[in-house]
Amino acid sequence: MFCRAIGARHRRACLAEHSRSFVSDDGRREALSQFFQLVETRFGNIESLMDEGSAAETIVSDELRPEHLARLLAHDATALHVRNFYERGTAIRIGNDLIEESVHNTNNWRVSTSRGLESSDVGTLGMHSPFNVATAKARQLNQGEGIDPVNEYFEGVQAEFKIRRRMPASARETGQFYRFWPLDKLRLELEESWPSGAGLAREEATKSADKPYPRPFGGGLPRIMKGPTRWKRGFIHVDELGPLDPFRGLFSANIYLKMPEIGDAKKSPEDAGSLYVWPLGVRSRLDWYRNAVTMSSLSAQDAASQIDLWHSLGQPNVIRPEPGDLVMLCTQRVR
Repeated sequence: MFCRAIGARHRRACLAEHSRSFVSDDGRREALSQFFQLVETRFGNIESLMDEGSAAETIVSDELRPEHLARLLAHDATALHVRNFYERGTAIRIGNDLIEESVHNTNNWRVSTSRGLESSDVGTLGMHSPFNVATAKARQLNQGEGIDPVNEYFEGVQAEFKIRRRMPASARETGQFYRFWPLDKLRLELEESWPSGAGLAREEATKSADKPYPRPFGGGLPRIMKGPTRWKRGFIHVDELGPLDPFRGLFSANIYLKMPEIGDAKKSPEDAGSLYVWPLGVRSRLDWYRNAVTMSSLSAQDAASQIDLWHSLGQPNVIRPEPGDLVMLCTQRVR
């Protein structure tokens, strides 16, 4: 507005100044990129940061045990694989039901790539979006539009709990109306296994008349990955960048329901549906910055970064989950 008011000569000068500013910003970004590349070339060593011993282990068990959870949450294990956590036949039936549901109702949350936002290989089912999607949408909307994505999230969580615990209409004819949903089993056993107990986090308390009690966050959503996927060997990534902290962390749990048939694998048959996890244990900010170029590529979905990661990370731990298996890991672990 100011440039338009002061005439053409000053307008040109203003535009020139802005152009120099943009070039300067690009130059700073390029200089910073070159700096971190130089630092990693001289001081970086990803191989030296690979955990060894118990911290590099994938714990394999037939039940969820407190000592295994304690090791995993202290980053004294790379992953936890509980076999037959959920009954295999029931897991497959639920998986088939979800595949049928996905034909009519599925969401695909976009991921950041070097080309901008692109669709991922994972589709999500459910009555609500992930909480981070809801909060991002809330920030984008103008106040007073009458739409509250965060409130819609919490209302959707309640609806999701109820609908997943009901049997499909076809099964109700046999007199079965409710089922033990896999995530309910996980929540129950975490409560029983974790020494201090475990439960769903709840929203912050408010004095609103229409929401007098804090509502729970969702425990998770069904996800479906249909082939052929964009990356034949999978997409190497982390969900959270940063050093591991023995006193805190963000952890994920996946209960596998239906896996690819052996004939679906175009590489080696035993790799159909396999999960690769690397025991990379970055435990200080200094080590993170020494390897910042490689670490930053863990959030990029482009071919060049993926090729570099496969080359630099070495051999992963290979987990081959079966229907009904549970796998837990820290989201800062590379997989």
